[in-house]
Amino acid sequence: MNRGWAIGIVVFLAGCGPHYTIPNYDTNEIEKVISSGRSPQGCIENLKEDAKNLNVEVRLTDVQQQPSSGPISWIYTNTYMCTGKVVAKK
Repeated sequence: MNRGWAIGIVVFLAGCGPHYTIPNYDTNEIEKVISSGRSPQGCIENLKEDAKNLNVEVRLTDVQQQPSSGPISWIYTNTYMCTGKVVAKK
């Protein structure tokens, strides 16, 4: 039972922010990669890691701070979202 609570707390604190791709519908290849993080630097690091996992190279095009709502939402949400344009495939 204690292990279940520990796993639940870790998932709760880790958050589930957006990590996704936007395809180019003409070529059916990845055009943009979107990642999130708790800080601008964390967001950029997550973007680089996501690009590495997708075997592409990206150029950072945008970093935005996303508003969080609710009294404790800052604990479990990633408040920065980074967009990277794919510049090369590995």
